[in-house]
Amino acid sequence: MNRNLLIQIKTVLAAVLITTLSGCTNMTSKRNDPLTGKIVASFNQYEISYQELLDRVVDSEVIYLGENHENAEHHQIQMDIIKDLIKAGKKPQLGFEFFSIEQTGYLMTYVRNKQHGMHKLTEETQELQLRKNLGWQERPDRDWQFYFGFLKLARSHQLTTFGADLPKGIVRNISRNGIKGLSPVEKSIVQSTGFKDDRYKKLMFGKFKAAHCGYAHQQRQERMYETWLARNDTMARSIVAMSAESSEQPIVLILGGGHTEHDMGVVERVKHLKPGIRQLNLGLTEIYRKPAPLGAYFQQETIDGEQFPPSHEYLWFTQRHSYEDPCERFRKHLEMMQKVKKPQE
Repeated sequence: MNRNLLIQIKTVLAAVLITTLSGCTNMTSKRNDPLTGKIVASFNQYEISYQELLDRVVDSEVIYLGENHENAEHHQIQMDIIKDLIKAGKKPQLGFEFFSIEQTGYLMTYVRNKQHGMHKLTEETQELQLRKNLGWQERPDRDWQFYFGFLKLARSHQLTTFGADLPKGIVRNISRNGIKGLSPVEKSIVQSTGFKDDRYKKLMFGKFKAAHCGYAHQQRQERMYETWLARNDTMARSIVAMSAESSEQPIVLILGGGHTEHDMGVVERVKHLKPGIRQLNLGLTEIYRKPAPLGAYFQQETIDGEQFPPSHEYLWFTQRHSYEDPCERFRKHLEMMQKVKKPQE
């Protein structure tokens, strides 16, 4: 295949994937929907009150607050839940998908405010130093403020914080070269939980294809899946490592909702590593682009004759960050890609 065409294909696919999975387009409008603001339990599809949800959150050892990274409403809901946990007498440990395990030291140094000479620096200077240490200088200020707000709260209440994901360099290497392409030292960091489910692989391949607007390439999907599993394994191991003996220190994980969909991904791996641990899986769920009945959000996928559970244990419905369909934006490019031969890599 022509090299320039291959580069174009990869560029378009990357743009579609980022836009589709993260919703990183501007909020264009709001739509009135009777589901907005409601919290629904998946097991019976009944609406529950915020206090009922909070009672169950307080009784959990691990709380997943699955978000759309770009949705400001999701971050506000997360903040409210964490504050109410504190009011209930808990001292939650905050874990983040967006920070990697080796960045935990920077997070805790900021929270403890005990770095040599740090107390002499202004709050603004300390924030800038932390942002530099975490490699967030080039990311939008809006994105930074979403997560820095949690770190300020942690500092105010002296909460343990930790990065849960793999280092970005290793993630990039797996996505390009696969697990086998890692160096020995990288492989020592990427530790599998040993949990395998072939149905989950088929499920995720379907989701990857949908995220690429129907365009699928087997080798690329294999690498994406290897990357996805390595990240889920790492987050699960991070949670189990941080799980406290005291129920007064539950773990709250801030992560993309896809990592806990169908009570799988991170959730099933934590359960595999630590059976009996009490987990609560809340999905902050954007309403569909077009009106749909409640039941549409609980349609269960079936693979190899077995049904997956609904997307999350509890769904909290919110407005969308964007109502734009990213596949429409790239439609002509995608149609062209469907006509070309399979890329040779």
